[in-house]
Amino acid sequence: MGMLTTLVGTRLPAKYHKFFKLPARMDSWKDSDTAGTALARAALRWHDRHGAVCGVLRLNSGSDALGIRLGLIDRAERTIDIQSYLIRDDISGNLIGLHLAAAADRGVRVRLLMDDALTHTIDAGLLSLDVHENIEVRVFNPFPRRRSRLISFIANFNILNRRMHNKSFTVDNQVTIVGGRNLADEYFQSGGKAEFIDEDLLAIGPVVDDVSDGFDEYWNSQEAIPINAFNTMVPHSSLEDSTQQGEKYLEQHRDSEFLKSVNDELAARLTGGSLALVPAAAYVVLDYPEKIRKLLPRTNSITSVYLQQMVAVAETELIVISPYFVPQQQGVEFFGRLVRKGVRVIIISNSLASTNHSSVHAVYARYRKPLLKRGVELHELRPQLESSDATTKVTLHSKVATVDRAKMFVGSFNLDPRSLYLNTEMGMVVESDELAGSMAESILASLPDIAYKLQLSEKGRLQWRLQAASGDELITTEPQTTWWRRFKTKLLSFLPIESQM
Repeated sequence: MGMLTTLVGTRLPAKYHKFFKLPARMDSWKDSDTAGTALARAALRWHDRHGAVCGVLRLNSGSDALGIRLGLIDRAERTIDIQSYLIRDDISGNLIGLHLAAAADRGVRVRLLMDDALTHTIDAGLLSLDVHENIEVRVFNPFPRRRSRLISFIANFNILNRRMHNKSFTVDNQVTIVGGRNLADEYFQSGGKAEFIDEDLLAIGPVVDDVSDGFDEYWNSQEAIPINAFNTMVPHSSLEDSTQQGEKYLEQHRDSEFLKSVNDELAARLTGGSLALVPAAAYVVLDYPEKIRKLLPRTNSITSVYLQQMVAVAETELIVISPYFVPQQQGVEFFGRLVRKGVRVIIISNSLASTNHSSVHAVYARYRKPLLKRGVELHELRPQLESSDATTKVTLHSKVATVDRAKMFVGSFNLDPRSLYLNTEMGMVVESDELAGSMAESILASLPDIAYKLQLSEKGRLQWRLQAASGDELITTEPQTTWWRRFKTKLLSFLPIESQM
């Protein structure tokens, strides 16, 4: 397998020994010798036809994003590496778990690395997967399991407040998916009560090897703790029982329109050579695990520095989508300078009605008027879209930047202090007039249908412009919110919480 292993249990950090007994851990690395796999042959055929550095595909459809993940798992022959912030015990989570178990049964090595902020709710399922000889699950910067997570968080705030927010999905070191989606139904447009608008990029070419190198950095870091450290603390079933429970769960949801919509057509087209990948130069940008070890919160990260440099050279147009947008004063001045340079700056974020974090909105709201006064265009997502079920609340989760319709970034990075200074982040940068241009055009074309446009009245008060078939409507309070939510959000705005948003 070309995999180097070393016993490193003795050098895991002392800070975790007070939480639980650490098991021995084996370092492992990407498999660099996968040229004989079906995915490698498909990538080679594509490169022979196009001669490009990389092939990239935008995954803006939720069902497509889940379907191609499952299809790639089913076509894996050597390795599957998944890095994610969360996974849920829902249709998506059960589908992924069952397909991973089937791949492992075929002899595929599976490495699943999860941040531990929300993992405790599915400890049992992860422990069941980890029992398989070809599956290893690790949790990053874990919480203890024998005492209250809240008490542990307060007592170890500087350590546990810093999270791994990266998302990547790589198969046979030949195909990778990088973006903002977690592994849960709401990120794949399931049509439930809550749904997230999100973006991923699929890529083949040298960028895949770089994503694998980044995964290895995290997998072998001192913060990546084997899930079996909790083996005696968490009741769990055998893999066989867990598999049966997963199959039973999916059978109960067999009539779900979401489940019916998921298929492996894109993966089949990839291996069959008919998937319309865009020739492009693509790069991965990522923070490294040591970012969370730096207790000074104002240390710039690799991702934040790169993105600032990338957007600073915009000459005509900059589009930024950030669901949690807290630019701080330096960000306001930065975007203002771009506008004065003649750049059209468009920022798209959540409205109070669409956001799932009122505390973030409370801080973001401080910067709306200063941004508008500097000529920045602000748009906020509406909580219900005409294309969605009226009972479904829609939340923006995409993290995207396009520069001059020639260069774009898609990843996990929000433009807020948490992404800047606290969490680790990653994303893919693509240089392509075709891809960046179509991304920008589709975003701008959709805005009248999905978002409010903010503006200032003659007296300097905020207004939300709603474009509708019956004509434009001007709204003077946070749209589609109750007075009680507006009141609570206003109270939050007085708290010193900006550095944590």
